[in-house]
This record gives sequence, structure tokens and C-alpha cells, in this order.
Amino acid sequence: MEIIYTRNSEKLAKSIAEKLNLSTSPAIVKKFSNDEMQVSLQKSFSHVTVIANTLTNEDLFELFLLLDALKNTRIVNLCLTYSGYSRQDKINPNESCGNMVFLKFLETFNVAKFIFLDNHNEPIIKSPFEHLSALPLFIRDIKNKYDAKDIVIVSPDLGRAKDAQFVAETLKTDLAVCVKTRNLFNKVTNVKVLGNVENKICVLIDDMIDSGATLCHASDALLEVKAYKVVAYATHGIFSQGALQSLASSNIAKIVVTDSIRCDDNLSDKFEKLSVAKLLADAIRILI
Repeated sequence: MEIIYTRNSEKLAKSIAEKLNLSTSPAIVKKFSNDEMQVSLQKSFSHVTVIANTLTNEDLFELFLLLDALKNTRIVNLCLTYSGYSRQDKINPNESCGNMVFLKFLETFNVAKFIFLDNHNEPIIKSPFEHLSALPLFIRDIKNKYDAKDIVIVSPDLGRAKDAQFVAETLKTDLAVCVKTRNLFNKVTNVKVLGNVENKICVLIDDMIDSGATLCHASDALLEVKAYKVVAYATHGIFSQGALQSLASSNIAKIVVTDSIRCDDNLSDKFEKLSVAKLLADAIRILI
């Protein structure tokens, strides 16, 4: 087996390959004058695992073209460290369902097995797949940094309550949940904290940070009810425009994300990164 990677996944892919003692090869992307892409490979392959993330539309189409370039490869596995469009999972009349469209496209390619990492929702796909979680990494890091009696695990909204409950039960700590109220324009107007957080270090658990608004609202609400301080853990640091500045100036004391998405390495001291390379390497090892 060899590791093939897209342009946005080189660092993580090489770290994974090093742990597995495998060679790596990049997707070679050529752009025409109108920005059309063409993807080629350095040679033919028999057995590969592709490491990619689809943060942007260009990332997504690069992946599709790469999978097409691998159409004559005997075995192709795909490890998606971040899946774009996973939040668009509602099936409504006269409205696209981006998650379903994305997964349907993926299933048209010659992929033997998919590996997903903390998808916003469980992938609905007929092909064999494994859905990994970074929660064990977070649990280990929290355990090393904080005493269980001093912390409360907090879900920033109802959608992440199950993950937060798992972390709280594993660490044998209390659990709290933030419940958001929105107005007609889908703007958050109020956040209510369910659970006692007074004089506690509140540890927010989320799957992704996009604009950062959810975590900032949750942090403000927790501090208003006398939390000692707030820290946050999230798998995917999307950090859309303005998010890093908002989070840097927020009341959140520490923000921990993984390297599932390549982002600015020159982050302020408020940010920390945990690597998912070993987690992914362990899942890929059984495919060799």
C-alpha cells in the first residue's frame, strides 16, 4: 500500500505514512487559464489509501478528479479527515441536501472502504466505512491537564450533548448543556445553562469550530453563571473568516483543535493542536 494525498493534506498524510512505514505520493494538480483543474499521478498504483479533506469546493473537486485518476487501481481506500457539506443533512422539498449529494458522488468511484473522522452526522453510505472520533484524544488531554473534581464537561448546544455526555461519563465528571434561543433571523438571542457550573472549569466539547459564534455564546453564558473559566475542544478547526480574531478576543481561556484540517500554524498561545495521525494510522493499518 501507498499513501496518496491531496494538496491540503500533505503534512498529515506524511505523518500517517511515517507511522505505517509507507511511501507517499501527491496528487499532481494542473490548472488551466480558466482555473479548471486536471489531476494526474506520478505512476500507476495497485493499492492505495487517499488522505484528503474537503474544506472548500475546490478541495472537493480535486478529490473527485483524483479518485477518477485512480480508476484503474486495484484497491482504493479513502480517509476523509474532514467532510465538507456534512452539516447539510436535512431533506426538505425544493432544497438541496449537500451531505447526501456529496456521499452519492463518492460512491460512484472505485473506493473499497471509507474512513471518516467526526462527521457532523453519521454517514449514510452503502459502502463499507469506519467513523472515527477524536474524543479519546480529548479525554486523554483533559485528564492530563485537569483534576476531575475541578471540571464540568459542557455541550455548547443540544446537538453535541451525546458526545459531551460520553466524555463526562468517561472522566466521571458532571455534565452541563447550553440551550440556545434564536429569533426569526436565526440569530442567537439567549443561551441558558442547564447544570451547575459555579466555580468550575468548564470544558466545551464540539465537533467543529466554524465562525466560533456557538462557542463564544456558550462561554459568555457559562461565565455569567459564575464558571471559574472556560476551555474548548473541537475536532475540526475550520475557522472561517474572522473566526480566529473573534476567538482570540473571546472569554475562552484555551481552544484545542486537531490537525484534521490544515490551518495557520502561527496561531496565538490561546490555541493548541492535537494530532490525529496515530488515530488514523491505526485505522489504516488493518487495510494494509
